Amino acid sequence: MIQTKKQKIIFHSILFSTILYLGILAIEAFKNSKKEYYLNVQSQLLAVKYKTSYKYFKIMADDIALMYGTNKNVIKLLSLVQNADKTEQAELRRTLYKKLIKNYKRLNHMGITQVHFHLPNNKSFLRMYKPEVFGDNVTDIKDAVVLTNQTKTMHSGFETCLFMAGLRFVYPLFNAKKEYLGCVEIAYSTQELLKSIQDDFVHDSHILISKDIAAGTIVQKELDYDYKQSWEDADYLIETSTHKKIGKKDLYAKLDTPKVHDAIKKGIASKKPFSLATEYNYHNIIMTYLPLQSTTKTRNIAYIVVYTESDYLSNLQLQYNYILILFISVLALLYLFGFYVIFSQAKLKELALYDSLTKLPNRALFKIELNNEINRAMRYEHNIALLFLDLDGFKAVNDTYGHHTGDELLIFVAKTITSRLRKNDMVSRLGGDEFTIILNDIGTPQQAVELAEHIIKDINKEIILNHEVIQVGASIGVSMYPKHSKDIDDLIKYADKMMYISKENGKNQVTLYKEEYNV
Repeated sequence: MIQTKKQKIIFHSILFSTILYLGILAIEAFKNSKKEYYLNVQSQLLAVKYKTSYKYFKIMADDIALMYGTNKNVIKLLSLVQNADKTEQAELRRTLYKKLIKNYKRLNHMGITQVHFHLPNNKSFLRMYKPEVFGDNVTDIKDAVVLTNQTKTMHSGFETCLFMAGLRFVYPLFNAKKEYLGCVEIAYSTQELLKSIQDDFVHDSHILISKDIAAGTIVQKELDYDYKQSWEDADYLIETSTHKKIGKKDLYAKLDTPKVHDAIKKGIASKKPFSLATEYNYHNIIMTYLPLQSTTKTRNIAYIVVYTESDYLSNLQLQYNYILILFISVLALLYLFGFYVIFSQAKLKELALYDSLTKLPNRALFKIELNNEINRAMRYEHNIALLFLDLDGFKAVNDTYGHHTGDELLIFVAKTITSRLRKNDMVSRLGGDEFTIILNDIGTPQQAVELAEHIIKDINKEIILNHEVIQVGASIGVSMYPKHSKDIDDLIKYADKMMYISKENGKNQVTLYKEEYNV
């Protein structure tokens, strides 16, 4: 089946649109996979930084605990506390404070925010948290202390407590007889924790603390003063002392959307480190959430949140734009080239298969279509009539009025014949003033003859061309498939011969093939 130019254009347009759509999806998927990979790398990088900082803090805490555990004065004073009354305990507390204050000031400069001694009964003995303030004996005992007193082994983790939240390392203390004296808690604040993992690209950072944990361990006045509701999740609070006071003041407003909330909730539910990306004033910002486990290791009670600017994502977006532009440009060029080929093929087809003057099928296409119609008629048992038409008096028109008028006459005849035919019939111009007509699925030979007579009458009418009255005739020969022959060459030969017999018998008439004419 020969496709029309319109069909080819529609097909290639649909193909172009499909390839464009699938290509954009593929490029977008590639970009998103690279983006997800990078976000995962950022999460893991922060996790590695945190682990490295944790190890560093632990090494320092190990050294400090060893120092206290081998200090004879510290061990002696803690041994005396066991059997002392409240007055004696207060004096022992003051004595221990005086002995350790210089040492604590040095530790404080190194990032240690609290040194806290606890008794075996989970009671606080001495808490040093400000170099200029005498230590107190608070009653808010945390999980790590309870666990250490129970197991007499070291425990650590992230905990909230009165005045502060942070990393805690709790070590058991023994005398020379291996008798348990209590424990020492060495703490690093969340500020120190954030400081250890941040770099110059960090725009903002803070600690999110689970609301139920904070409310259960921090007094109300400090809960009101040091914490505020997180925009990220209704179940979490921001510890304001860790907040970097971001310069991009409207960033939170942009992020505070249902889509971002859902992504954060999904990330928190995974209980793993996760990162999200957003665009702010043409800058790519990555939000990384690192979970912090409780001392008991039973749940994530807090998150380190860090906002960093990413040149990688900016470059990835540029690469995506370049690839997309290149893809669309190449596809558009191929599309235009395809149209060029379509129109070139159509032009070549027109030159090869159609008459340039009348736009009717030429001799080559006539034979192709006649063969197709014969095959179809054979399948469905139809009759076909083949008419050969030659104008009578055409040479005189050319000689008298010129070839231009002759050409216009041929165009007029082509239109006249076509107007008499059905949609599934076909008229062709073989050359000169000779035409062929294929009548498909014709009933009887007489019907073909009657149609030929009507065509002759139409052509016989006076024709006005270039202000000249012209009158010509037509001689037609008719052969029938399969009545006269089933061979295409014979059908053509018979119809052509009948047309010449029409001319010999006086012109302007129709002759139907008969066997007696076959000499």
